[in-house]
Amino acid sequence: MKKSELIDALESATGQTKAACAAVIDALPAVVLAGLKSHGAVTLPGLLKVEAKRREARTMRNPATGAAIEKPAAMVANLKAAKPLKDGVAEMPA
Repeated sequence: MKKSELIDALESATGQTKAACAAVIDALPAVVLAGLKSHGAVTLPGLLKVEAKRREARTMRNPATGAAIEKPAAMVANLKAAKPLKDGVAEMPA
């Protein structure tokens, strides 16, 4: 589903204008990032939970040369699907 299709679907599901739906979709990434910075996790009810997690430093291998590469510690986004999303996907035909 493309952004325009998502906006159309939200418009018909909520009765809001396309402009209002587009504004919410455009603001969502900044709002989620701000929530991660202040709280460490953001839950979108019925959809997913996003957490900021620390990935420890580690030694990796360059597959082409086999040389060891030191990867520094970093913060990464961890996404976990909510139960309603998992259940809905599980009902889809394989």
